[in-house]
Amino acid sequence: MKEIFFATSNYDKFEEAKKILEKYGINLLKSDIEVIEKKLPTEKETAIDKALTAMQRLQKSLIAEDTGIYFEAFQNFPGVNASFIFKTIGYEGVLRLLEGKNRKAFFRTTIAYYEPNGKIVNFQGTCNGEIATKPSKEISFDYDTIFIPEGHKKTFSELTKEEKAKISHRAQALEKFAKWLTNKK
Repeated sequence: MKEIFFATSNYDKFEEAKKILEKYGINLLKSDIEVIEKKLPTEKETAIDKALTAMQRLQKSLIAEDTGIYFEAFQNFPGVNASFIFKTIGYEGVLRLLEGKNRKAFFRTTIAYYEPNGKIVNFQGTCNGEIATKPSKEISFDYDTIFIPEGHKKTFSELTKEEKAKISHRAQALEKFAKWLTNKK
């Protein structure tokens, strides 16, 4: 079984990724290396930077990721600044911002994979949907409480972990990565 580290401090992201990659015979290990995230223009650039920074210290095969959410009503917003925006204005601020506007949105995740003495390869996943008019009663990770994925009536936070893992942006990027890695051997 191939071992790969995940440079993340987010335990929920790690658990989601571990379950997906196990199906492909990949043992995901959590890296305790703290990587300071630079705010770069795209998820791809941020994920690659995090992977390079972690690789310099860990010197083992690893993945890093970055995710953004985009509202159709606003060009490239909040994008890579999603966490900052959410921490600043919360659900109420996001919902006020979208009052009377197009509520379509999408999440995009980039997974960057790096091997020692190798090159970086990246994989993207996207999940389309819309922003709810009010937060769900099931409170979870930031936007998951107000994001309704396309084809569903429930927010991400109301779906089971298994349901979310079948459709999420992160799951899509991880599946692409796992298929590429298993075919590479």
